Amino acid sequence: MKLAWLEDLLTLAEAGNFSRAAALRNITQPAFSRRIQLLETWLDVQLVDRRVTPMQLTPAAQQHMGEFRRLLHDLNQLRSRIRAQSQNTARVLLVTQHSLTMTHLPPLIKAVTADEQQPRIDFNVRSENRDDCVTLFMEGHADLLLCMEEPDSLLLSSFPNSIRLPMGTETFVPVSALAANGKPLHVPRRGALLRLLGFPPDSFLGRIMYKECVAALAQRCHVELVHESVFLAGIKEMVLAGLGMAWLPASLVQRELKAGTLATLGGGLKSVRLELGLYRGMQPSDPRAMERVWRLFNNE
Repeated sequence: MKLAWLEDLLTLAEAGNFSRAAALRNITQPAFSRRIQLLETWLDVQLVDRRVTPMQLTPAAQQHMGEFRRLLHDLNQLRSRIRAQSQNTARVLLVTQHSLTMTHLPPLIKAVTADEQQPRIDFNVRSENRDDCVTLFMEGHADLLLCMEEPDSLLLSSFPNSIRLPMGTETFVPVSALAANGKPLHVPRRGALLRLLGFPPDSFLGRIMYKECVAALAQRCHVELVHESVFLAGIKEMVLAGLGMAWLPASLVQRELKAGTLATLGGGLKSVRLELGLYRGMQPSDPRAMERVWRLFNNE
């Protein structure tokens, strides 16, 4: 079996048909179809129901799609680790939330990689939703987890075999773009309509913000939720475009607040402070690299 065959199957599942999947894989449709057939022969099971239009994956393929994804991920990680070891390069797998990849993670990685006297450490960083980050770490797919946490509900109790290092805090502040007169475009007024950019209610931030902010706001204003997303950078762009107000990490909007393109909102709107935690698994892919990284993070 070839890794390319697994990549083909996952691409087909995402694309929904052979022609689009073949174009994404940059090969002809007949060649793509043959590779799917080779995977079916190797597995000795049919993965695609070609009798129906549009094409559908068989129940067997659908049932095991998550395992196919994990297998491809693990094989790629194994290949990366072997390559790194052969080049005398240590490799650490870290999973974190999208926004932390932009704000808090870069200076940490820079501090670890600054010492040129030591063997190089390569970070393989995977950015996901917070709940997905926690699942990946719990399943052993990452050496380190950097994530936001509620102060009274740290994840340490969920990771009995892990070590936690506090990494400071992140504060979510209510912000809005400015009108031509320099005043915020979207201000909560009792009984008036307020356009809000928020997070999906079943997401980590959605649950927190509804409990801490949105529920009380909805009692004062007619809240119209105009956009939902777990991608904080995307929400920031929507706020800058004037689509509505939102609660965003102060570290993510500090330049815009300083430049005057965004403003924090008063009117009784509260800010929400979250803890930042770095978790270390007890079975790292490269124990010596992990010891070095952990010591450096402890000194930051």
